Amino acid sequence: MRPSRFANARTAPLLLAAASAAIATLAPGRAHADRRPPFGNDPGMLETRVREEVERRISPLLEQMAPGQADLGYVDVRVNRPTALATGSNPGFEDLGPGADYVAERIEVNLQFDSKLPADFRNNLKALIKGKLESLSVPVDIKDHAFAYPTPRPQPPPQREPPPYYPQPPPPKAEQPAPAPAPPVQPPPRAPEPAGWPTWAVGLLVAVASLLVACLALMTFIIAERRRARAEAERAAAGTGGKDAPARAGQGLPATDRVPEVRRALVEDRLLARRVLGELLAQNELDKVARTVELVGPTVVDDLRSDPAHAAALREAAARLDAGAPATAEEVRTLAEELYRRVLKHRMMGSGDAVEQEFAFLIGLPVARFTSILDGEHPAARAVALRYAPAHLRTAYLEDRDLEERAALVAALADSKNVKKDYLMDVAATLRARAIEHAHVGGGDASEMELLVEMIEDAPASERAKLLDAISPTDPDKRRRIESLLVTDDGIARVTDSVLGAAALSVPQDVLTTFLRATAPGVTERFLSALPGAITAGIREELSLEIPVAPEAIVDARRTVHRALRRALRERGMAMPGTSAEGRAASGSPGSGSGSGNGNGRKVVAV
Repeated sequence: MRPSRFANARTAPLLLAAASAAIATLAPGRAHADRRPPFGNDPGMLETRVREEVERRISPLLEQMAPGQADLGYVDVRVNRPTALATGSNPGFEDLGPGADYVAERIEVNLQFDSKLPADFRNNLKALIKGKLESLSVPVDIKDHAFAYPTPRPQPPPQREPPPYYPQPPPPKAEQPAPAPAPPVQPPPRAPEPAGWPTWAVGLLVAVASLLVACLALMTFIIAERRRARAEAERAAAGTGGKDAPARAGQGLPATDRVPEVRRALVEDRLLARRVLGELLAQNELDKVARTVELVGPTVVDDLRSDPAHAAALREAAARLDAGAPATAEEVRTLAEELYRRVLKHRMMGSGDAVEQEFAFLIGLPVARFTSILDGEHPAARAVALRYAPAHLRTAYLEDRDLEERAALVAALADSKNVKKDYLMDVAATLRARAIEHAHVGGGDASEMELLVEMIEDAPASERAKLLDAISPTDPDKRRRIESLLVTDDGIARVTDSVLGAAALSVPQDVLTTFLRATAPGVTERFLSALPGAITAGIREELSLEIPVAPEAIVDARRTVHRALRRALRERGMAMPGTSAEGRAASGSPGSGSGSGNGNGRKVVAV
């Protein structure tokens, strides 16, 4: 018994120490078993919450222990449904709620180390991290991956801004005893200063003063120029002398713009315009006529177009207007001065007669209309109309009158001294009214005659006699007129160069060339001889080319040329040469006293 008792006494302390060590060893395990892993109702939210917690614990540790040589690669959290708890077990620091369906089952951490770190350091760092995550009560699996981190390139040290400079305050001055204050001296009272002008008023005064100075300078310059011009005019007048001195002195005065006055006078007074332009045409001042038309307008020569005496000159003036350059300001001023003096001259000569103004409507009337308005009038009224009618109308009218009518007109003209002004005015009003009523005469009639002539000219020679016989036998005068208007090769050969050239120039050159290609060689040479040399050379060059021409173009060209030739003859009061022979053949004797024979004979003499 003693040995047993002694043995128990010796082993009791050993057993107590072993039990204490076992209790100390099992205590942490029991505490660890008492903790509850993180759980939640939403597996995604639970996984995110656990991952953020792991990163929050590991990242500062890596930055502290191995800055720039250890990084957290990734954190993988595995979530699963929890198993049933044993009866009477404690769920840990968080109670398992009625809706807790998911718990964190496992955590996997991946670390990246620089291979320059020692292996012991890496193992100890992993053990330290594992101890940091042990409080989560979740099994942690740490994996590491070691590789050589690149050495960072040296960076220039950042420049530090210099500290701001603050000026040092001046040292305090030693206080000196203040002198005794002197009694204040009262300044003498000053007079109140006048109020100054505002800025805008000063600027306005300066602008007005500048404007006045500029006006004075301009007036001084104008006065000096006028004095200089007057002095030059006086010197020119004193140097030339004679009867032209006053006129030359007048030219030195400031020029007056006469253009509006001249334009108004020539447009409003048709008779005055006819006299002024007729005088210029008679003096062969074709350039001035062209410039006048350019200055006043084409209406200024309306009454001269029907006058055969001026038709050719007007055409030439129109050609010069087309080829000339525009007039300069000095040329316009000079022409206006000359026209103004001519207007004054004709007004002084009596162009403003009231009766003559009343008969001014006769200017520009066709011969047919003039004849129609005089038919049926008393010889005295016809004598008055012939007295104020243009010369070409008088000539055309008297050619168709017989001896008795001429004798009556001569008697009325001889007794014209007894005609009163009121009677003249009444005759003018009556004839003007009749001219308005017979406005169609001279237009449609001429067109009808032109159409008949063209139809007969277009027909073959064997059919012309039949077409002439188809004209009404009751109007033999119309047949004679048509026969006198027919253009033949023999008639063209006998027309004067001036008439033939004027007709050819009024036709476009391409139309004339087409006509000359299809006509007889003698007619071609006759036309070319009447044209100017430059135009003739150009047409000959075109005729030398072999160009096919359509028959319709040839017919149109022939009609155009014949129409232009008849118009040129009519403007000059002539007839187609050869009609006198036909009239004599028809009457049976060259000296026949019939009206038609005499008329044709007079026309041939005119040619």
